[in-house]
Amino acid sequence: MLFDPRPKVNKKDLYDFEKEFEFLKKNIGEPLLVVSGLRRTGKTSLILSTLNDSDIPYVFFDMRSMPNSRRDLYHLLSEGLTDFLTRISNKEKFYKSLTKMLKLIRGISVDGFEVSLSWGKDRASLVEILRALDESCAEHGIKAVIVFDELQRVTGKLSVELANAIAYSYDHLRNLSFIVSGSEMGVLYRFFDEPNAPLYGRAYLEVKTRRLDKEKSIDFLKRGFEESKIRVNDEELEAAVDKLDGIIGWLTYYGYSRTMQNRDFESIWREAVTMARQELENFLKNRVSAERYRAVLKFLANGEREWKELKKKMEDLEGRVLSERVLYDILITLRKYSIIDDQNNFLDPLAEEAAKNL
Repeated sequence: MLFDPRPKVNKKDLYDFEKEFEFLKKNIGEPLLVVSGLRRTGKTSLILSTLNDSDIPYVFFDMRSMPNSRRDLYHLLSEGLTDFLTRISNKEKFYKSLTKMLKLIRGISVDGFEVSLSWGKDRASLVEILRALDESCAEHGIKAVIVFDELQRVTGKLSVELANAIAYSYDHLRNLSFIVSGSEMGVLYRFFDEPNAPLYGRAYLEVKTRRLDKEKSIDFLKRGFEESKIRVNDEELEAAVDKLDGIIGWLTYYGYSRTMQNRDFESIWREAVTMARQELENFLKNRVSAERYRAVLKFLANGEREWKELKKKMEDLEGRVLSERVLYDILITLRKYSIIDDQNNFLDPLAEEAAKNL
């Protein structure tokens, strides 16, 4: 179903991803694959659909909830391992071998399919877990893929530990390969491109998700409404496509809300803007100078894109001269988090609309 709001898990439900799908499928098993793209452009759907089509065992760790403590991280790791054991239970010998190896590691308990990781002093390291998986794969002639969805959401010391574990596995564990995804591209690339990063110098292949063009966007909506046996006039489709700017996640949200809740476009738009605003608020919560970021976002959303004018607006707002470094750092951060591009344009039209009322 094209308008299913959940990540797609089957190739037949993907739309206009043929090239990206074939690239990813062809290269599954390479040591490290990176899937990058704006929020809501189908990264998770692409990964899951490709892996399911390939019928290769995979562990999926969902980092979107932004683990900011070891407890949070180990809870997410436990969930990913539990899901993995559930899915490989039909491979009885592999399942039994892996559960046996996991039980030998201090800080891990396995009860049926459920894996529980201790995050205290007796905790297991991620390297130990990956070694156990690699050994079990080797024993049964299996290759497995480890997925870290939205890897950049892990920050601080935890991100270094995670990157070190991936780097160790890249170098030493021949039966494992990795797929990492990220929507905050400037933050994600720090894992690979900074000289002091654990993964620096490791080769990787990258596939990028993208917006749909106008023609494809209209076709996507028409097909989705046909699936749902709903008629929507061309004028409304054109208006929706113009406002949602080819971001397939927003197009899906509109189609689902229109189909399942029989809502008009304007009410769907307002609710989507509210969602985008909450995402910006979450971003601002982690900024030291949150009010400055808030002001810059509002100025940008209201059309002030030139450096001199932005700086003047900020100085007028604060009633004092600001160093150029202050504005420079804010704009660079907004670019790293894929909120704006190099010309200070918003990358998501709903984020732009939301920023007007921050």
